[in-house]
Amino acid sequence: MLINTEAFPNDIETAVDWVSGLIGAAVDKRVAGFEQQERTNPLLASHFRNNFPLEFALAKARRYRKSTGRLPRDAEYDALYSFLIPAHRIHSALPREVKGPFEGRLREAVNGLNGARPFSYEISIATHLMQKGWDVEFIDYSGAARFDLLARQEAVEIEVECKTTSGDTGRKIHRQEVNRLADLLLPITQQVATEPGCHRILITVPDRLGKSIQELSAIASVVATAVQDKGSASSELARADYSFDGIDRWPEPGDPDFLPFFEQRFGFRNANLLFQGKHGVSVAAVMIRSAKADSVVDTISSQAKEAADQCSGTRPALIALHLIDELDNSDLRTMLKTPNGLHAIMHALLKGGTRRHVDSVAFTVPQVTQTDGSGARWRSGNLVMLNNPAPLFPCEEVRSIFRPGQN
Repeated sequence: MLINTEAFPNDIETAVDWVSGLIGAAVDKRVAGFEQQERTNPLLASHFRNNFPLEFALAKARRYRKSTGRLPRDAEYDALYSFLIPAHRIHSALPREVKGPFEGRLREAVNGLNGARPFSYEISIATHLMQKGWDVEFIDYSGAARFDLLARQEAVEIEVECKTTSGDTGRKIHRQEVNRLADLLLPITQQVATEPGCHRILITVPDRLGKSIQELSAIASVVATAVQDKGSASSELARADYSFDGIDRWPEPGDPDFLPFFEQRFGFRNANLLFQGKHGVSVAAVMIRSAKADSVVDTISSQAKEAADQCSGTRPALIALHLIDELDNSDLRTMLKTPNGLHAIMHALLKGGTRRHVDSVAFTVPQVTQTDGSGARWRSGNLVMLNNPAPLFPCEEVRSIFRPGQN
């Protein structure tokens, strides 16, 4: 399959009509549920919008059209439209027997843990391949194999498996639970911040932060006791330590030293931090951490191995692994040239020599909107690509897929 990857304004309406007929009402219902939770706890707003941006954009676009009779064309909808237009064209070009599973995957995404993001990522990789001149077959929907895409270019065939991570991958403490706990802690931190100075509250859970409101409420009670006693309190769910720092100055939000300063004061890094205070008068800093280490690299390594094992092993394979957090070019260059977690993931994938069919792993980051100044816009993203030094099926074509300036 090869589709036209250029899009024009009149293509948007058709694509939105198509997806609305399949999942429009379901998306509206799920987004309404998110918005209801946000009214109860506004701290959840950023979590939902970071994790389900396509769903919010679609629901908002549908509401806009209902009230105005037209679809919005602002840049905030670029990610949605750049997903829907190729998805609609791909659906139209699929064989009849594959359309049903394709639609089923889209419907499943509506209520899935990660929403439409994994499906959208697969569409973006397929679209990129087609833009590079590859004929793409959606193998998993046809039931012919377990990997996602089979790409052909003249005599070359490669297998592509797409995986997405979340910001919580491998972490003991998930962001949604942090936001829910923060809402319960708000009366405590507000009271603490009435006293001038720098207040620190360290919350340590033995393993994972619980999801139930009962557990989170119980942890908040432990914190309240520690603050009241101006010391420590603990239960089987958490330990809370309150400290009053004898300092009268600290970095304010927006200062590049803000995070490092408080991490140094707490003595821990890469934990969840919450703040409440009055500018120049008081700050209540809350750190939430687990006594057990996160396993981000191990978890992503397992995902990469699973992706490799879904391939047949009879052709060169490309694993496209999406990292949800944005990284700039300098960070990516550093990660490419110095040993880090990505190299550890690649090492774990190739260790033992049983996955030599994997030629490369492309670690991609979220796309951003680009423009040429003449009104044309497109979505593109950066990546780090690590190659197998001894592939079972040497294939230079795989390694050219993400090179710029080649069509």
